[in-house]
Amino acid sequence: MQAWRRVAVMGLLAGLMGLFAACEGTTTGKEVANIALQAGADRGSYLPVKFTLSPDMNPVAVNFRADFTQDPADFGKWNSYRAVLTQSGSVVATRNFNVNHPQTNPQADAPPPGGAVHTLFVTDVPGGGECELTITPLQAVAITLQGARVDVRANVVRPAQ
Repeated sequence: MQAWRRVAVMGLLAGLMGLFAACEGTTTGKEVANIALQAGADRGSYLPVKFTLSPDMNPVAVNFRADFTQDPADFGKWNSYRAVLTQSGSVVATRNFNVNHPQTNPQADAPPPGGAVHTLFVTDVPGGGECELTITPLQAVAITLQGARVDVRANVVRPAQ
């Protein structure tokens, strides 16, 4: 095998290992909620969503999923968001995250990837009851997302530290 092919194969394998090592929140445990996000008043914002969690579900993972448009005007741009999970008015977890639309597809002529998945939190809820998740843009959105959803998984494997 030529040296450049070995390097390419090793890079691909390393990338896959990193991907699988970071996907405990999307592949382990049991899905307990899958909620379509509704658009908020401002472009790119979403209405809060509610779901019920309890300590016997710990650790729980909250995941954000959305599809990209294939509009070339979106390629290489991103949106920045803040996600806040509350229960009984107290913050359980918070995180800022970006949704990046790829510039191009590494497979040359194929279109860029069709969507994104982000594990927002892997956390423990302190008590049983209704939780609320809010996702708000931190700046004017640059890309259009379609089919945005949140899924919640119970009893997930915690990612390695």
